[in-house]
Amino acid sequence: MDILVLGGTRFIGRTFVDIALSREHTLTLFNRGHTDPGLFPSVRRISGDRGDRDAVSQLAERTWDCILDISGYRPDQVRPVIDAAGGAGKHYVYVSTVSVYAEPMVPGALEDAPLLEVDESIPAGDPRAYGGLKALCEALLRSALADRLTVLRPTFVIGPHDYTDRFTWWVRRIARGGRMAVPRRLDQHLQLIDVRDLAAFAMRVIEQRILGTFNTVGPEQPLTIAAMIAAVQGALGVTIAPQPAGSGSSAAASFPLCIGDDDDGSLQVSGAAARAHGLSLRALAGSVRDIRGWDLGRGEPPLRAGLSADDEAALLTTRT
Repeated sequence: MDILVLGGTRFIGRTFVDIALSREHTLTLFNRGHTDPGLFPSVRRISGDRGDRDAVSQLAERTWDCILDISGYRPDQVRPVIDAAGGAGKHYVYVSTVSVYAEPMVPGALEDAPLLEVDESIPAGDPRAYGGLKALCEALLRSALADRLTVLRPTFVIGPHDYTDRFTWWVRRIARGGRMAVPRRLDQHLQLIDVRDLAAFAMRVIEQRILGTFNTVGPEQPLTIAAMIAAVQGALGVTIAPQPAGSGSSAAASFPLCIGDDDDGSLQVSGAAARAHGLSLRALAGSVRDIRGWDLGRGEPPLRAGLSADDEAALLTTRT
């Protein structure tokens, strides 16, 4: 198949490209060339910013069996692509997010649950902006490509090459063992999906032209922060001494993947439809070990997320 990937070198995209190349598909990447420009030297590239209509117009020069959109976060990034390549793609797969759902949510919500409604001019710092703008992107695509569209709504994506470091922080910190500050709300629900499982499902819906909207979430059974911590310990063969963090420090809000007292219904959505269409989920323990190996292999650089050693020490000191 001839597949155009919008993005393709950072995290979800690079994992998808690896899978697609192993299955001998023909790929073209459209991106700005800022992330790992030397990655995949044999793959054709079109350079440009997707908000630049002149650059995006290059996408209309050929017909694609599928367009995989990983990098569309705002309507002004999606409209130029629809205008230039909407008619040139036989199938369009858009990677959205479970953050599109309006809260509060009933646990086990399906893909037809109400979505956030925001104005396109919403400030970037508004907590509803990410999910609300993704919902607007979905609406634009449905209006233009209804009979050719697949929407994937992943939860927190984990795995090697995760540039957010959110789950990687937990793996690295638990690997050190010893006394460890943990959030007070250990019963908060959590959903995770390994990037390789998400990319493999994207490949499946492309090859089989599966249309529709799917929550791409895992694991199949409910998971809490406490269960996640236990799973990481078991996977690494490490034991920590958990100490619930005190609330007197601002660092208490810095635990990755934790949402404080907010409703966690958006982290309990149903993934049944995706599984019925072939989404396969690996065990969390395998993801943990692979992430640990990847992190060690890159030399454990400073992380973008999580508590510093000083922040954690402060939390342990102020524990009440």
